[in-house]
Amino acid sequence: MSYLHGIATDRDTSISVDPSVGTYGIQCIVGTAPVNTLDNPASAVNKPIAIHSMSEFEKYFGKTTDYASYTLAQAAYLAFKKFAVAPIICINVLDPSKATHKTAVAGKQYTLTSGAVTIEDQGALLAEVVVTNEGETATAGTDYVASIDADGNLAIAVTPDGALKNVTSITVAYTKLNPAGVTASDIIGGLDANNARTGIELIDEVYSTTGLFASYILAPKFSENAAVATALENKAQLAGDLTNALAIVDIESSTVKNYANVFAAKKANGLASRWLLPCWPMVKVDDTVMSMSALAGALLQYMCARDGNVPSDSPDNTKAMISAVCLADGTEIHLTTEECNDYLNAKGIATCVYFGGWKFWGNNTAAYPDDTDPNDRFIKCVNISNYLENRFKTEYLSTVGRNGSTKRIQSIVSNYNASLNALIGDTLAGAEIVFNASDNPMSEVLEGRYHFRTRYADWTPIEYIENVFTWDSSVLERALTGEEE
Repeated sequence: MSYLHGIATDRDTSISVDPSVGTYGIQCIVGTAPVNTLDNPASAVNKPIAIHSMSEFEKYFGKTTDYASYTLAQAAYLAFKKFAVAPIICINVLDPSKATHKTAVAGKQYTLTSGAVTIEDQGALLAEVVVTNEGETATAGTDYVASIDADGNLAIAVTPDGALKNVTSITVAYTKLNPAGVTASDIIGGLDANNARTGIELIDEVYSTTGLFASYILAPKFSENAAVATALENKAQLAGDLTNALAIVDIESSTVKNYANVFAAKKANGLASRWLLPCWPMVKVDDTVMSMSALAGALLQYMCARDGNVPSDSPDNTKAMISAVCLADGTEIHLTTEECNDYLNAKGIATCVYFGGWKFWGNNTAAYPDDTDPNDRFIKCVNISNYLENRFKTEYLSTVGRNGSTKRIQSIVSNYNASLNALIGDTLAGAEIVFNASDNPMSEVLEGRYHFRTRYADWTPIEYIENVFTWDSSVLERALTGEEE
């Protein structure tokens, strides 16, 4: 390290305002990250890591400007730079040790400028960079230094006293990450040869490794695959054998380019449950094409943080923080409200619509229209249901194993009722937990099993408002004659 004397500055790439740090409504995203920029890329493969800022993301998962290729970077950008929320939990499956997850780039000659060159290509693995000059292989660290610049590109600088000090050009070959090589199987994951979890299966470890649990789980872009969507749906129903979540998934727009065909694609992918929020098509964020599921996840987390860590509102008709709605190829589309309503919202699919600014548009989960129960069809009702159940399980898990005394039972009832009462008015229409003797016969008590009941109702979202206007000539007549009504 050089001797420090003088003055210097540095730049923090995170947002300029502190993010809203939430304890609920947290996203868990499974996808790909630019781990090539890390000193030890293997440290960020198939591990749930809680991230609180963009600079922290770059520290643990790498830096890039290629948000379209690296889906975790995309989600981090939306969370930290657009919606200012934290933390998010990231699980990267892009593994440089897998042959299919990287690709070789043949040697090419580059002209040096002031002893350096920047190769505008992202994903280069520094340990696999080979620099030659007239057939002689140069030594990294002695003859040259390879690094990744602020944009994620490969930069080569020759040393002033190395073998390349007088050359004007060099040949550079390297291996780089191949995000396109990540498959649905990589995202879904499972148990590897060492019985370690990978991919979506790692959501089961989020609570035990981070102390957090995910309210929203997603795999932007990859969830267009039916098997990935199903894996997310299954995990949403009971992550870590403890908590529930909402899985946010995408419907592809590479071939499904017409809104009239989206419902058929939804059915083909088997998206039909309360645990799923399907989105179509994609969005542009600062001119970069991103998955709408990543947008929806960041938006829902923002709304929960805004409302005191309670998911009390619907994302419907909320500012989307995007520049356009588009297909996978970047083609921008503008749907009318009627097209969004009749072909998407009415079929349990969310989208975005323009009302003097882009708004997220949709109240329904994938369960609709087959299931019209408010607790299944409305996004916010599912979120509240998950919140109440998760809160009860996590807050009273500590009572398992303790004495089932009358005092403890009464404490659970009174404390949880106090929590419910605090929500009545703004979030809940009413709620109560009870411990009934009829639900707890001696046969159950002797087995150590105690049963409570909670009845509640939250407010359904306003789906439609109608106001009938009538032109009444008598109003005009009274105004002209001065008569009072």
